[in-house]
Amino acid sequence: MQVSRINNFFARMGRFQIAHRWLILAATLVFTIAACLGLPHLSMSSSDDEWFDDWDQVKLNQEHFYDIFGSDDSFMVLVRANDVFAPEVLSAIDRLSRRLENEVPYAERVVSLTRNLSIPKANDEGFEVIDPFEDGIPTDPQEIAAKKALVMSRQSLVNGVVSDDCKETWILLSLKKYEGGMEFGKDSIAPFARKVIESEEFKSDRYELLQTGMSYTEMEEEEVITHECAMRIGCGFAVMLLCLILFVRSLRGVVVPAIATVCGIASVLGINAWLGVTGDSSMVALPVLLGMALSVGYSIHYINAFRMQFRRSGKRKESVVFAIQETGWPIFFTVITTVASLLSFLLAGIRPIRWIGGISAGIVAMVCLYVMMLIPVLMSFGRDAEPEPDMVKAAGATKADILFEFFGRKVCRHGVIVAIIACAVMLLQVPGIMRIDVNMDYTKTMGQKIPYVVRLLDMLSGKLGSLYDFNVMVEFGESDALKDPANMKRIEELEEKLGTLQLTKVSGGKPRVQSVTSLVKEMNRTLNGDDTAYYAVPAEKDMLTQLLFLYEISDPDAIFSWMDEDYKTTYIHVELSGYDAKKIVADLDSAKSYMTDLFPDAKTSVVGDVVNYAEMNGKLVGGLLRSFGGSFVIIAIMMILAFGSIRAGLIGMIPNVAPVLLIGGFMGYLNMPLDMITMIIMPMVLGIAVDDTIHMNNHIKYGYEKTGSYRQALLLSYREIGKTMGMTTFILCAMFFVFIFSPMGALHNVGILSILGLGGALLADYTLTTALVYLCKPYGSSKNRLE
Repeated sequence: MQVSRINNFFARMGRFQIAHRWLILAATLVFTIAACLGLPHLSMSSSDDEWFDDWDQVKLNQEHFYDIFGSDDSFMVLVRANDVFAPEVLSAIDRLSRRLENEVPYAERVVSLTRNLSIPKANDEGFEVIDPFEDGIPTDPQEIAAKKALVMSRQSLVNGVVSDDCKETWILLSLKKYEGGMEFGKDSIAPFARKVIESEEFKSDRYELLQTGMSYTEMEEEEVITHECAMRIGCGFAVMLLCLILFVRSLRGVVVPAIATVCGIASVLGINAWLGVTGDSSMVALPVLLGMALSVGYSIHYINAFRMQFRRSGKRKESVVFAIQETGWPIFFTVITTVASLLSFLLAGIRPIRWIGGISAGIVAMVCLYVMMLIPVLMSFGRDAEPEPDMVKAAGATKADILFEFFGRKVCRHGVIVAIIACAVMLLQVPGIMRIDVNMDYTKTMGQKIPYVVRLLDMLSGKLGSLYDFNVMVEFGESDALKDPANMKRIEELEEKLGTLQLTKVSGGKPRVQSVTSLVKEMNRTLNGDDTAYYAVPAEKDMLTQLLFLYEISDPDAIFSWMDEDYKTTYIHVELSGYDAKKIVADLDSAKSYMTDLFPDAKTSVVGDVVNYAEMNGKLVGGLLRSFGGSFVIIAIMMILAFGSIRAGLIGMIPNVAPVLLIGGFMGYLNMPLDMITMIIMPMVLGIAVDDTIHMNNHIKYGYEKTGSYRQALLLSYREIGKTMGMTTFILCAMFFVFIFSPMGALHNVGILSILGLGGALLADYTLTTALVYLCKPYGSSKNRLE
């Protein structure tokens, strides 16, 4: 495939654009308006559920759990004080409990020290279930002390509802099941709950209130993500304008690319809205900034080629045609390869990753289309000028261009050494890549500089606070199976085994594992003179049946929060001390092994977010390999076809492996985790990095076709596009640099890794690409005998 023929085709396209420039502008305007009308309907979500779209069995288990026991969505407040039983603290707990129950929509039931706390207590008829503060908070210190003693005597409550040192306690607001599809976090519950807890009434130096819960955390996460995306996009746009001013230094050269960028990005997002596709708000800043950066890069290639010819000839329209002729094909081909690389995200098997790949590919293609339409057309308006004499002598080259040519001479002279050093650096990254760890720790992904994450970590450090948990569900085939002491004792044995897992949280020497057995043992103890020796599951079936029946008629909400009404399904709740990907997987495997051994006659399953994250560990690695592998193969095939040579295509791919290896080695050596966001960096950088390789190889091949000399072709390429390659990469790095200042951990890492990869890719193209082409001569033997 001869580059000169392709360039001639693009020259004809340029003349067509100039001849029909008004029609092109009108059509572009109509299309832009039509697409942008969809923007008001753009839908974004940051729900974690979007990450788990093909985990069929896990999803079925979770939905089955919710059908029986209801959603685990709730609002919780951890109360801290020197003594949570102090009258003023109890009063605040009571007032807050009642306000939450009355003022939060879809509130079902509050459980706290002062409200709906169920404690079995012996009486003349056997026992009763009482709420110690049902009649209000007494003023007599001795009466408060008696109630405190009663609460602290119940083993099921200590280090569950209240800590053993009486410095922490929970206020738990459970929510009604709502079938209408309302997003509680944004539309209903969380804002009302925050209004209550942050009111002046509950500001005191006597106690501290730390709020959490799925809806509440999602609301805070959404606020952080919205702010961060707006901040990064705004800063990115400012950086884009600054780069255009710095490198182009003309009003038209700044305004036209800015218009092309905004219209291209807005059009794609508008079309996305018209199609009814929900995007991922946590990642939308990435394709927008990528679109800005690449749009500016494409524009600079056009503008620099135009200005070089305009300085030589002084003829505006001729210079526009020249710019399209020289840069149209390499830009078009780089867009195809970048889009193909981004579309490889469709192979990842993760819905938001597929969306990010599709929307990024659309934005890249659209901004390129706008640049290819608007830049030549709008640059063609204006008067001709007199050629610049100095530029005519230097063939339009500037001092910077000459400097790049000088650098190219050094690379040609020391090609073998350059190739050896580059390959050695690449090999040094392999051990680091082998150390990359997959870790879905929410606190690290969001970043430990974000206030609500700091609060969650503060809660996690206490005796009662927990951020991660999971549930083990046991479902027998027959009704009343849980009235059999043997089955109840097996539940207790599984509970004890789960308490030995690596990450199970321990408070006051007690594993944070709870099940219905705690209620059963408390009832048994109560009916036997409150003797702690009877804090056990009764051995007789009649006794166990009687206990369950008495609790059912005394407090059905409490008993049926742990089992279904047929007495055949129950669950065990396990709270974790933190998140470690490898330990989570090992713990879940151990839990499944215990369940299989203890309940061969029952259906068992594990549900919860950590189960989803454990499933995601493997999906991330598999998704990354599929995405990167697909991207690599597609780009390699396209480069082979474009350059008409297998050797040329593979040589072009070798330098593009360098930035990927550099990113992987950096992540491994610095213990940077692979998570849901950083996994997209390697395929993305490969897709972007290949742009400069294509520009360089295309110019080298074009120069070789004209001169027959690899040396002359290389020097010509360094002189004509070396500076432009540096400028476009600088702009890309500057755009991603805005991520480095983000308090969100994943975005911060994206900034660092992108800059590292893009910088490494440029260096590889300046050195390894040209050295390999010079040494391997992929386009045929040199016609210059001196080489």
